[in-house]
Amino acid sequence: MDDERNIPVEDKDSPFADDTLTAEQQSYSDEQRAAREKAVSKHTIAEEVLDWLRTICIGVIAGVLIVVFVLQRDNVYGPSMMPTLNSGDVVFTQKISTYFSAYNRGDIVILNGQGMEGYTKTEYLVKRVIGLPGETVKIEDGNVYIKPADGTEFYILEESYLPEGTKTTMMDYGLAKGYNEVTLGPDEYFCLGDNRPVSNDSRNLGPFSKDRIVAVAFVRIFPLSDFKIL
Repeated sequence: MDDERNIPVEDKDSPFADDTLTAEQQSYSDEQRAAREKAVSKHTIAEEVLDWLRTICIGVIAGVLIVVFVLQRDNVYGPSMMPTLNSGDVVFTQKISTYFSAYNRGDIVILNGQGMEGYTKTEYLVKRVIGLPGETVKIEDGNVYIKPADGTEFYILEESYLPEGTKTTMMDYGLAKGYNEVTLGPDEYFCLGDNRPVSNDSRNLGPFSKDRIVAVAFVRIFPLSDFKIL
Protein backbone atom coordinates (compact mmCIF):
# COMPACT_ATOMS: atom_id res chain seq x y z
CA MET A 1 0.00 0.00 0.00
CA ASP A 2 1.21 3.35 -0.90
CA ASP A 3 1.35 5.28 2.34
CA GLU A 4 1.59 8.69 0.62
CA ARG A 5 -1.58 10.58 1.43
CA ASN A 6 -3.18 13.38 -0.56
CA ILE A 7 -3.63 16.42 1.62
CA PRO A 8 -6.54 18.60 0.34
CA VAL A 9 -5.92 22.29 -0.22
CA GLU A 10 -8.44 24.46 1.62
CA ASP A 11 -10.85 26.32 -0.65
CA LYS A 12 -10.41 30.05 -0.30
CA ASP A 13 -14.19 30.37 -0.13
CA SER A 14 -14.47 27.83 2.65
CA PRO A 15 -15.61 29.10 6.00
CA PHE A 16 -12.46 27.59 7.39
CA ALA A 17 -10.21 29.51 5.01
CA ASP A 18 -7.42 31.54 6.51
CA ASP A 19 -8.45 35.23 6.32
CA THR A 20 -5.05 36.54 7.25
CA LEU A 21 -3.72 39.24 4.88
CA THR A 22 -0.17 39.94 3.97
CA ALA A 23 1.41 43.20 5.13
CA GLU A 24 1.18 44.56 1.58
CA GLN A 25 -2.48 43.63 1.32
CA GLN A 26 -3.23 45.14 4.72
CA SER A 27 -1.49 48.40 3.77
CA TYR A 28 -3.45 48.61 0.53
CA SER A 29 -6.72 47.97 2.40
CA ASP A 30 -5.92 50.71 4.92
CA GLU A 31 -5.19 53.15 2.11
CA GLN A 32 -8.53 52.33 0.46
CA ARG A 33 -10.37 52.80 3.74
CA ALA A 34 -8.64 56.12 4.41
CA ALA A 35 -9.42 57.33 0.88
CA ARG A 36 -13.09 56.40 1.31
CA GLU A 37 -13.29 58.14 4.68
CA LYS A 38 -11.61 61.24 3.26
CA ALA A 39 -14.03 61.34 0.33
CA VAL A 40 -17.00 60.92 2.68
CA SER A 41 -15.59 63.64 4.94
CA LYS A 42 -15.18 66.07 2.02
CA HIS A 43 -18.69 65.27 0.79
CA THR A 44 -20.13 65.87 4.27
CA ILE A 45 -18.31 69.21 4.69
CA ALA A 46 -19.44 70.35 1.23
CA GLU A 47 -23.05 69.46 2.08
CA GLU A 48 -22.84 71.35 5.37
CA VAL A 49 -21.39 74.43 3.63
CA LEU A 50 -24.15 74.32 1.02
CA ASP A 51 -26.78 73.94 3.74
CA TRP A 52 -25.38 76.97 5.56
CA LEU A 53 -25.29 79.00 2.34
CA ARG A 54 -28.89 78.05 1.56
CA THR A 55 -29.97 79.00 5.07
CA ILE A 56 -28.16 82.35 4.88
CA CYS A 57 -29.63 83.12 1.43
CA ILE A 58 -33.14 82.24 2.56
CA GLY A 59 -32.69 84.40 5.67
CA VAL A 60 -31.43 87.36 3.65
CA ILE A 61 -34.24 87.08 1.09
CA ALA A 62 -36.85 86.70 3.84
CA GLY A 63 -35.40 89.72 5.65
CA VAL A 64 -35.51 91.85 2.50
CA LEU A 65 -39.09 90.80 1.74
CA ILE A 66 -40.18 91.56 5.30
CA VAL A 67 -38.57 95.01 5.22
CA VAL A 68 -39.93 95.86 1.79
CA PHE A 69 -43.45 94.48 2.18
CA VAL A 70 -44.25 93.97 5.87
CA LEU A 71 -42.20 95.67 8.59
CA GLN A 72 -39.67 98.42 8.90
CA ARG A 73 -37.91 100.47 11.53
CA ASP A 74 -38.37 104.25 11.57
CA ASN A 75 -36.68 106.99 13.55
CA VAL A 76 -38.66 109.94 14.86
CA TYR A 77 -37.25 113.42 14.31
CA GLY A 78 -38.73 116.61 15.66
CA PRO A 79 -41.30 117.40 18.37
CA SER A 80 -44.54 117.25 16.37
CA MET A 81 -45.82 114.05 18.04
CA MET A 82 -44.88 114.89 21.61
CA PRO A 83 -45.65 113.69 24.21
CA THR A 84 -46.62 110.41 22.49
CA LEU A 85 -43.35 110.22 20.55
CA ASN A 86 -40.20 112.22 21.17
CA SER A 87 -37.40 113.14 18.81
CA GLY A 88 -34.92 110.25 18.78
CA ASP A 89 -37.52 107.57 19.45
CA VAL A 90 -37.42 104.44 17.30
CA VAL A 91 -40.63 102.73 16.21
CA PHE A 92 -41.56 99.61 14.28
CA THR A 93 -44.13 100.16 11.57
CA GLN A 94 -46.20 97.70 9.56
CA LYS A 95 -47.19 98.01 5.90
CA ILE A 96 -49.96 95.40 5.83
CA SER A 97 -52.66 98.04 6.39
CA THR A 98 -51.51 99.95 3.30
CA TYR A 99 -52.45 97.02 1.06
CA PHE A 100 -56.06 97.13 2.27
CA SER A 101 -56.41 100.84 3.14
CA ALA A 102 -57.35 99.61 6.60
CA TYR A 103 -56.82 102.69 8.76
CA ASN A 104 -58.59 103.63 11.95
CA ARG A 105 -59.04 106.92 13.69
CA GLY A 106 -56.18 107.33 16.13
CA ASP A 107 -53.65 105.34 14.09
CA ILE A 108 -50.16 106.82 14.01
CA VAL A 109 -49.11 106.77 10.38
CA ILE A 110 -45.99 107.47 8.33
CA LEU A 111 -46.79 109.93 5.53
CA ASN A 112 -45.04 110.97 2.35
CA GLY A 113 -45.59 114.72 2.12
CA GLN A 114 -43.30 115.37 -0.84
CA GLY A 115 -44.90 117.62 -3.46
CA MET A 116 -47.67 118.87 -1.18
CA GLU A 117 -48.04 122.63 -1.11
CA GLY A 118 -46.55 123.93 2.12
CA TYR A 119 -44.13 121.02 2.62
CA THR A 120 -40.54 121.51 1.46
CA LYS A 121 -38.73 118.64 3.22
CA THR A 122 -37.91 115.17 1.95
CA GLU A 123 -38.38 113.31 5.24
CA TYR A 124 -41.55 111.37 5.93
CA LEU A 125 -44.05 112.79 8.40
CA VAL A 126 -45.37 111.03 11.51
CA LYS A 127 -48.95 112.03 12.30
CA ARG A 128 -52.19 110.67 13.75
CA VAL A 129 -55.29 109.85 11.70
CA ILE A 130 -58.11 112.16 12.81
CA GLY A 131 -60.63 112.22 9.96
CA LEU A 132 -61.69 109.28 7.77
CA PRO A 133 -62.90 109.21 4.15
CA GLY A 134 -66.31 110.82 3.68
CA GLU A 135 -66.26 112.62 7.03
CA THR A 136 -66.24 116.37 7.53
CA VAL A 137 -63.60 117.69 9.90
CA LYS A 138 -64.02 121.11 11.49
CA ILE A 139 -61.60 122.91 13.79
CA GLU A 140 -63.22 125.57 15.90
CA ASP A 141 -62.97 126.98 19.43
CA GLY A 142 -59.87 124.91 20.11
CA ASN A 143 -61.67 121.63 19.40
CA VAL A 144 -61.83 119.10 16.59
CA TYR A 145 -65.35 118.33 15.37
CA ILE A 146 -66.32 115.34 13.24
CA LYS A 147 -69.43 114.91 11.12
CA PRO A 148 -69.83 111.28 9.96
CA ALA A 149 -70.16 110.57 6.25
CA ASP A 150 -73.81 109.63 6.68
CA GLY A 151 -74.56 112.12 9.47
CA THR A 152 -75.89 115.65 9.73
CA GLU A 153 -74.48 116.71 13.10
CA PHE A 154 -70.96 117.40 14.33
CA TYR A 155 -69.60 115.93 17.55
CA ILE A 156 -66.48 116.89 19.49
CA LEU A 157 -63.68 114.39 19.02
CA GLU A 158 -62.43 113.08 22.36
CA GLU A 159 -58.65 112.70 22.19
CA SER A 160 -57.42 110.93 25.32
CA TYR A 161 -53.86 110.73 23.97
CA LEU A 162 -53.46 114.53 24.23
CA PRO A 163 -52.36 116.27 27.42
CA GLU A 164 -55.28 117.72 29.33
CA GLY A 165 -56.14 121.23 28.21
CA THR A 166 -54.63 120.91 24.72
CA LYS A 167 -56.23 123.27 22.21
CA THR A 168 -56.33 122.62 18.47
CA THR A 169 -56.13 125.87 16.56
CA MET A 170 -55.62 126.84 12.92
CA MET A 171 -52.61 128.54 11.37
CA ASP A 172 -53.20 131.52 9.11
CA TYR A 173 -51.95 129.68 6.00
CA GLY A 174 -54.33 126.76 6.46
CA LEU A 175 -57.19 129.05 7.41
CA ALA A 176 -56.75 130.93 4.13
CA LYS A 177 -56.89 127.58 2.32
CA GLY A 178 -60.14 126.64 4.04
CA TYR A 179 -58.65 123.69 5.90
CA ASN A 180 -60.54 124.63 9.06
CA GLU A 181 -63.53 122.71 7.66
CA VAL A 182 -62.91 119.96 5.14
CA THR A 183 -65.13 117.24 3.71
CA LEU A 184 -62.85 114.35 2.91
CA GLY A 185 -62.94 112.48 -0.37
CA PRO A 186 -63.29 108.68 -0.62
CA ASP A 187 -59.51 108.22 -0.41
CA GLU A 188 -58.56 111.10 1.89
CA TYR A 189 -57.50 111.31 5.53
CA PHE A 190 -57.18 114.30 7.86
CA CYS A 191 -54.02 113.85 9.96
CA LEU A 192 -52.68 115.91 12.87
CA GLY A 193 -49.63 115.81 15.12
CA ASP A 194 -50.21 115.40 18.84
CA ASN A 195 -48.13 118.49 19.59
CA ARG A 196 -50.76 120.78 18.11
CA PRO A 197 -49.00 124.16 18.58
CA VAL A 198 -46.00 123.19 16.42
CA SER A 199 -47.12 120.37 14.12
CA ASN A 200 -47.21 120.95 10.36
CA ASP A 201 -50.13 118.75 9.35
CA SER A 202 -53.50 118.74 7.58
CA ARG A 203 -54.27 122.15 9.06
CA ASN A 204 -51.58 123.52 6.70
CA LEU A 205 -51.11 120.80 4.09
CA GLY A 206 -54.69 119.68 3.65
CA PRO A 207 -55.94 116.09 3.54
CA PHE A 208 -53.55 113.23 2.77
CA SER A 209 -54.55 110.81 0.02
CA LYS A 210 -54.30 107.13 0.93
CA ASP A 211 -51.35 106.59 -1.40
CA ARG A 212 -49.32 108.94 0.80
CA ILE A 213 -49.67 106.63 3.80
CA VAL A 214 -46.64 104.34 3.68
CA ALA A 215 -46.88 102.54 7.04
CA VAL A 216 -48.61 102.40 10.43
CA ALA A 217 -46.58 102.61 13.65
CA PHE A 218 -47.47 99.94 16.20
CA VAL A 219 -44.71 99.86 18.81
CA ARG A 220 -42.00 102.11 20.20
CA ILE A 221 -38.86 100.05 20.77
CA PHE A 222 -36.38 102.74 21.82
CA PRO A 223 -35.57 104.00 24.32
CA LEU A 224 -36.08 100.65 26.00
CA SER A 225 -37.31 102.31 29.18
CA ASP A 226 -40.20 103.79 27.14
CA PHE A 227 -41.16 100.63 25.26
CA LYS A 228 -44.82 100.97 24.37
CA ILE A 229 -47.51 99.54 22.11
CA LEU A 230 -48.91 102.46 20.14
